Amino acid sequence: MTVGAHRRHTATRYCAYGHVLSCNSPLPELERTLAPPFPEHTDLHIRFSSPEEHLPIPATWYRTVSLADGTPWLRSAKIASGYLLEFPDLAAFVFTPSDNSIQCIPHGHTPSHTLHHLLLDQVLPLALNHRGKEVLHGAAVATPYGTCAFIGPTGSGKSTLAASFLASGYSVLADDCVVLDARDDDLVAIPSYPGLRLWNDTVDALFGTAGRMTPVAHYTPKQRFHATVSASTFPSSSVPLTGMYLLESFSGRHAASVTTPLARPLLGKRDALITLLSSALKLDIADQRMLTREFDFLHRLVSRIPVRRLVIPKSFEALPEVRAGILQDLSNSC
Repeated sequence: MTVGAHRRHTATRYCAYGHVLSCNSPLPELERTLAPPFPEHTDLHIRFSSPEEHLPIPATWYRTVSLADGTPWLRSAKIASGYLLEFPDLAAFVFTPSDNSIQCIPHGHTPSHTLHHLLLDQVLPLALNHRGKEVLHGAAVATPYGTCAFIGPTGSGKSTLAASFLASGYSVLADDCVVLDARDDDLVAIPSYPGLRLWNDTVDALFGTAGRMTPVAHYTPKQRFHATVSASTFPSSSVPLTGMYLLESFSGRHAASVTTPLARPLLGKRDALITLLSSALKLDIADQRMLTREFDFLHRLVSRIPVRRLVIPKSFEALPEVRAGILQDLSNSC
């Protein structure tokens, strides 16, 4: 029996981002799904290897993403089988498009929950981009008027705002990666998987003890929050996209005294397109077909979906007013 065949028979299957995943190691962050009637109906095969597994050595790295202090965070390279994604001192992932597989080779003693975070929140969205989906750095919630997405830089409040919707009984489709697709005449957001990555003060302010928390990764104090008391359930299917907000935060000496959210005018199509292009996650920045597809999709998006700036104060007390304004805005757009 081949290694691939063995994996198909022994792996557990999960659902994430609208895809069926098989994995040779438990992924407690995800919901299990029934085995498909045929192995080929599994979308991606994931395998965790030992640290001693041979790691491909690329001739060159085509992209390096660094942290704010200049430390390399993610290096990407093309290799014979596909793509190598390396998180220095943490793990490396080999994505092989020809057999729809992702192999994780951990570095030393990287904890399993850190490996899961890198897989689910970093590598998998890039693999989905290669498979034809558009992925934005943002969060998304389901409302009675359709999906509303929030984009913006790290620290702008995307997850906190999404969490406030969850605390009010709405469903959160995505925490940090909004996966979009075209379905007939609709542009839709695809649910990622349950859970939000939040700071402890956010959880305390919005949920108190009504939830369960597990570590995200060993290098961050953020926790993965799972609501245990909520009127909402995690969506099982895609939801049409109807609105999008670019989040900005108040800054300066008087930021703490400002408590009222400010809705800015709609972005023009050109500015909205530039903003979304800069927020898009891309696996291969040299893939011209992908870049053309992405540009066409996002141009269609900004031509049909309103994109508005929203300046929000750094105050939990302001969140109800922010939510009410967003819902009213979406209602007026319907």
